[in-house]
Amino acid sequence: APAEEEGAEARGRRLREEVPDPWAELGDDAALARVAEEAWEHVVEDPADCEAVGGAAHVLAKDSSRKGLSANAALTSVAVSLDFSENALERVDALPALWLRSLLLGSNPLQALDSLNDLFPRLLSIDLSFVDIPSIDGAWTALAQCQHLRAFIAESGGVGSFEDMELMPPLQSLELLENGVEDLEEIETLSARCPALTRLDLRENPVASEPGYAAAIRKHLPKLEWHDNQSKKKYVAKGIDKVGYGGLNKEINAVDGLYKNEHCSCLEGNPCLEPETCVDWEHREAVAAAARKRKGLRDDFGKVL
Repeated sequence: APAEEEGAEARGRRLREEVPDPWAELGDDAALARVAEEAWEHVVEDPADCEAVGGAAHVLAKDSSRKGLSANAALTSVAVSLDFSENALERVDALPALWLRSLLLGSNPLQALDSLNDLFPRLLSIDLSFVDIPSIDGAWTALAQCQHLRAFIAESGGVGSFEDMELMPPLQSLELLENGVEDLEEIETLSARCPALTRLDLRENPVASEPGYAAAIRKHLPKLEWHDNQSKKKYVAKGIDKVGYGGLNKEINAVDGLYKNEHCSCLEGNPCLEPETCVDWEHREAVAAAARKRKGLRDDFGKVL
């Protein structure tokens, strides 16, 4: 059943006035780090099971043909992340007001994103992958109204231009894998809309194959620290003999100079292309192969990669 008929603005006001924020003690940077690491205190397999949880939780409600979600005291008191992907959600206001930092709505037939900021006043990260962003009236406006939004993910989201994108000063990370951005001029437009951007993924967009793409990125987005799945940071790296693999959890000076939350692609199953981003450059192929095996990745014929 969808959220109650009370308006989204009123629901958001009641959340702020009556429901303690489970992550009230965390600033945005610390909360976003936990989201990136998926470092949840609790993971709840169904929204109806939140009563048994004693702290902040990532709540799963995916792939269940839901058109909305009913509010209940237990859910609103613990949810800081909600995976509502692969459902039948058409309007965001069919969800209850929650203290979410992370919201996953991929593969929903969304028609309206109105009230995002009213319902989720501390939202830091949203995933709208496999949702046709241009077909949603006011989509960029709704996203821009989220005053804390730091990360936007929209794989295969139909985005072909940033002209309609509104100014989004807080946005730091934009992942638009397999969209339709074509023209180099769009990079300059993006830089004007997202002046704080430090992470960008435009792989599998036509623009990424254009001559001059790398130069346009350097010119218009000089603050980027991570681009198309590769680090752009320059380090004087500590040697592995001095740091060791235990150093991976350090805030800085991690193995080969990686920062906390900056990912070596070997750990995702793809060998790194540059040593600066790699936890074990010499053995990168073996590390990547082990990661693929651990994740159970298979090719189109079912063979383990």
